[in-house]
Amino acid sequence: MSFDNLKKIYQFSENSHKKDYWKDMFEPSEKEWFSHPAASIKNSDAFPACDFYLFHSRYYIDIELPGIDLNQLSIHLNNNQLRIEGYYQTIIPDCAYLSKERQNKHFIKNIKIPAYVKEKEINKKYENGILQLSFPCKEMRKEGM
Repeated sequence: MSFDNLKKIYQFSENSHKKDYWKDMFEPSEKEWFSHPAASIKNSDAFPACDFYLFHSRYYIDIELPGIDLNQLSIHLNNNQLRIEGYYQTIIPDCAYLSKERQNKHFIKNIKIPAYVKEKEINKKYENGILQLSFPCKEMRKEGM
């Protein structure tokens, strides 16, 4: 066994009993969490497409939802999982289609967001088929909240 491997084992044994050692391993800081934002988005399909970004000390999620009735859209936050669920319907009743390329589909989009975010802090705006969700960065929050 090399000296470097022995050194790593020793460092692990010296630090593994410390309280923050395991917390840092399983609960990354906000900076570490946001360094891989694509890994935070999980869905069973590519629809709906979304962008997740940081701008002026707020996180933004832009979700393409053309033709979606927002009253039939479900947005819930459970722990640090933001779940967006709905149904995309393109069928026009009593219509004889000559071509039908758009699909009807149920969709679910799960997005992992920082654990400190509360549902009441999420702002929602729908414009031109884009649903925009935004919430503050940790640095924006006031102490004691």
